[in-house]
Amino acid sequence: MLKKIFSYLSLIFETAKKETQLIFKDSAVVEIYMFFVVLIYFFYTYVYSPEIFTKLPIAFVDEDQTTETLKLKRMLNATESLDIAYEANSLLEAKYLFEEGKVNGVILIPKNFSQDLQKSGTSPSIGIYCDASYMLYYDKTFEAVTNVLQAYMGDIQLKQTMMSGVPMKEAVASSSPFSINATPLYNLNEGYAIFIIPVVIIIALQTLQLTGMGVLYGTLRERKTFVSNFAMAKVKFGYFFMTIGRCLPYLVISMLMLLLGIEVVFHIFTIPQRGNLFEIMVFLVPVVLAITFLGMVLMNLFRNREDTIMVVTVFSIPSLMMAGVSYPVVAYPLWIKVVAVFFPSTIAVKGFLALSQAGASLLEIQDIFMQMWMVCIFYFILAVWTNRKFLYREE
Repeated sequence: MLKKIFSYLSLIFETAKKETQLIFKDSAVVEIYMFFVVLIYFFYTYVYSPEIFTKLPIAFVDEDQTTETLKLKRMLNATESLDIAYEANSLLEAKYLFEEGKVNGVILIPKNFSQDLQKSGTSPSIGIYCDASYMLYYDKTFEAVTNVLQAYMGDIQLKQTMMSGVPMKEAVASSSPFSINATPLYNLNEGYAIFIIPVVIIIALQTLQLTGMGVLYGTLRERKTFVSNFAMAKVKFGYFFMTIGRCLPYLVISMLMLLLGIEVVFHIFTIPQRGNLFEIMVFLVPVVLAITFLGMVLMNLFRNREDTIMVVTVFSIPSLMMAGVSYPVVAYPLWIKVVAVFFPSTIAVKGFLALSQAGASLLEIQDIFMQMWMVCIFYFILAVWTNRKFLYREE
């Protein structure tokens, strides 16, 4: 019995050693799986590190030309989001500026704006033309103009109330009947990097690890050397322990790269990490294992090195979508939500965000943790079947 246990442990060690040799012997695998993952971690975080974009160029069209509209222009220009890059004489001129790409939005103050403002019962309008084809431009312009107009109208209302003889304290209270305390949870600066980088950490690892494994397995199948490399596993239940052994190098390498992303990249670019590091790493174990076993299963599709590009490219875009980066997952149809579960990154991103950004404990996300292990076990069973299939089949 003891002899059998030692022989199986030896088989796990031998297959892990062989898989490690295969990884490091292929420079393309090393570059894709390790170099590019680290490069993406640093590059993407560096690009998004300003968190928010500021001074979006807009054109300002003032058809009224009064002291009130000049004040409004100064208030708009003082915002962090907008920069009045051009003062156009007409809406047509502003339209040309927009079409030439010199501005991303146009603010139009119509004629008689100040006069209408003084009249009771009238509600002057301001034209806001935003580039809605790019949602961030639209949101930033609309939000900044709306905030400025609220402040401006509040000031006007306060003055009118005081002129009617109401004491200042009561006038202030009546001009602001209630206040709003908005607190953006887990992303106080509403930054883009804090939103996107934790997702990139998982998606980049999944995509590039699968690509690297695909290149490696495609080579083995192309050269018909899979059996010769893992001939030591041709014993009773050898394919089972071989699967465990082959996943170990990926587990070690991927965990080290994730640790680099969390401890080094997050720290350098001041991305907050609110969770317990040990619990985060414990959660990431089934994540890496699920990705690794999925890579072994995909070996069925990798007949040569080139197949990897096509398969992983097709696989990567849905995995990004399923993570909820481009569109809220809750808005997807039920069948897409079901399919999304089979992408390891879907549950991984959910759990990783809860632990690292919301500061949740592993106990609090135990249902997500269990789901992650179930996905891992599902792919482990398929990986065992795949390894058995290729071990006993001469191509």
